[in-house]
Amino acid sequence: MKLFILGATGGIGQHLLNIALERGHEVTAYVRSPQRVASRHERLKVVQGDVFNADQMAQSMAGHDAVLSSFGPTTVRSTTLRRRFGRTLAAAMRKSGVLRAEIVSAAFLFRHIGVLGRLLKATLFRQMIPDMKGMEDEVRQDDLNWTIVRPPRLTNGPAKRTFRTVGWNLPKGGFLISRADVAHFMIGEAEKPSHLKQVVGVAD
Repeated sequence: MKLFILGATGGIGQHLLNIALERGHEVTAYVRSPQRVASRHERLKVVQGDVFNADQMAQSMAGHDAVLSSFGPTTVRSTTLRRRFGRTLAAAMRKSGVLRAEIVSAAFLFRHIGVLGRLLKATLFRQMIPDMKGMEDEVRQDDLNWTIVRPPRLTNGPAKRTFRTVGWNLPKGGFLISRADVAHFMIGEAEKPSHLKQVVGVAD
């Protein structure tokens, strides 16, 4: 497959890039700072680009089989960056004709997330919720083949490959997952889609 990765210099993104190459795929990493991509491979193309420029993104995206995005500002303050990104991504997909995408979001958007989850949602994450939901809404369109990936708390641990997935909810008792396992799920979903037009909870 030819995979177009956004957020390739981030925690999940680096795993996406490396796992995709390990499995024999061709990869384009569309990044703001190419020098931050440490990997080098004959099947890896690194493109400098702006994630808020739909025409530029579409030009680089054309010809790929799927988009995998782990883009996400680290700030928990009120912002519109995620919604703007979602709008740009959807426009680029339509312009390029690449209609399949997986986008990392966050588990705190689920309704049933436990007492601690509800507390964090009402305090630490309160200001970023509208923007995160806005990003999802921009991509969750009838003409696009989207999958929204909502992991809980992320760790830097190794891939266990024993993660669980549930459509439209978080797996029961699922509080953690490694960034590596999120990437493994996304690559597997790209290879054999089973959650088209679904919001998926993924956790240990």
